[in-house]
Amino acid sequence: MTIISICANCLDIEPYRQYAYTFVAISTMTRVTFAFREDVGYFALDTISVRAISAPSTNLVTNSGFEMGNFSSWIYCNPSGSTSAGTIKRNSDNFMFKSRTYQAYAGNYFYLDGAVGNADYLSQTLSTNISETYNISFWLYNQQNGINNFADVIVST
Repeated sequence: MTIISICANCLDIEPYRQYAYTFVAISTMTRVTFAFREDVGYFALDTISVRAISAPSTNLVTNSGFEMGNFSSWIYCNPSGSTSAGTIKRNSDNFMFKSRTYQAYAGNYFYLDGAVGNADYLSQTLSTNISETYNISFWLYNQQNGINNFADVIVST
């Protein structure tokens, strides 16, 4: 398992910022998980991709921009029953926090997460080739106060 810490006690990530990392698959199935906790604010996640270096035009992530308007292809887990837990939002919801309207980075839908007290998780399992290198990238937005929050990506088999 590899944990990529995007930020702890995160300051504002505004506007959306792209994050990109590489990993080497150690199994034929790789799970990519996003873990968020945001006690005083919200993270917005959009446009996720996992691509093999050898096939950069093929995104292994299904419903990568949440454009189905639901968790289709994703597994959502809120083991501690955190409030303000993750949900799929559409631009027309006009969700606001601190006088800012949250919108998708691309398209009409995005994942919004403000889990309070403990993290909740969003994951998808992908078919991978052992020893192949993959790029994972995604766009993240955050409006908050910089305490009691974190965003992690977990790559596991």
